[in-house]
Order: sequence, then C-alpha cells, then structure tokens
Amino acid sequence: MKKVLIRGLSQLKSLFVGLSLRADNVGYESAPVFSGKWPKITNKGRIYIAENCSFRSFRTRQHITVTKDAILEIGRNTFMNDGANLCATLSVKIGRNCKIGDMTYIYDTDFHQVSPQHPTKRAPISIGNNVWIGARSTILAGADIGDHSVIAAGSTVVGEIPAKSLAGGSPARVIRTLDVPDDWIRD
Repeated sequence: MKKVLIRGLSQLKSLFVGLSLRADNVGYESAPVFSGKWPKITNKGRIYIAENCSFRSFRTRQHITVTKDAILEIGRNTFMNDGANLCATLSVKIGRNCKIGDMTYIYDTDFHQVSPQHPTKRAPISIGNNVWIGARSTILAGADIGDHSVIAAGSTVVGEIPAKSLAGGSPARVIRTLDVPDDWIRD
C-alpha cells in the first residue's frame, strides 16, 4: 500500500511539473526534477530543457527570465542549485552535465548603460559541457566557457574561458589547465 501511495504521489508531482512547464511555455524532453520551491519563470521567448535536468531550491528559489525572441537552452543532466538566476535577452546556452552553484547569476545583458558613450551590452552566453560553476559566481554578457571547465566560487566571467580550465577571480582568469579525458563526466 505504501509503495502504491508513493508511486501515486510521484505521478501526481510529474503531472504538476508538466502542467506548470506547459503553462510557462517551456519545452522539455522529460519533466525535470524540482526539489523544494518552484522556480519563478517569466518566458516571452523560448526555453528548452533537455532530459534528466534537476533544480534544487530549498532556501531560495531560482528565477528564470527569457525576453521576447530570446532563447534559453539547458542541456541534459544539468543541475541548478538554490537561488540561481538566469536572464536571456538574446541567447543563453548551457551544455550537458553542468553543475550551477548556489546564488549564481547568468545574464546575457548588462540591463542598462554605464555612461552615455557605452550602450547597454547584450551578447550571447555559451557554457560548454561538463562545466562546474561555483557558488555566487556571475556569468555576464559574451561569456564563453569551454567544456570541462571549473569556475571558482565568487568569480565573474566576462569573456572566454578555454576548455579544461580552472578559472577564478573578478574578472575570472585561468588559474591552471585541467588534465581530464574528453569523455569524463564530473560527479
């Protein structure tokens, strides 16, 4: 009886997730796993979540915003932790098997001008496969992070981080190269 009840609750939760994602116009391969608070999703563009993704938000819910004509793609087996904030005004692409740490911000726009001579920066963001972004990091417009890279906690990425790099700081700089096989997947 207990197994039947648990299976029934699991099916009910999957149905809720599917209906909620459809209401937010989110495309997905299989319903992602949500633990804790449901993320705040504002979607006027296109969001696509590949299979086996998971979102955990027991303390602070995630905020996902996609503006008109913008694209957010999240690759399979990607995990997002508490309070992650994503904003796509053009394009944000997150690869497969990525881990996004607590309170990480990923914005493809600066939202406003710094001065009259400098227009608001907007540029696509690309995060490769098997990338680990440490807690409280910020990934800004134009960031391009290569496969198998690690971004140290509290870093700010504003440009290119080559594949298989450990990078940290503000702005993030390569600290060292990681010796990992191309087919390796981080736990």
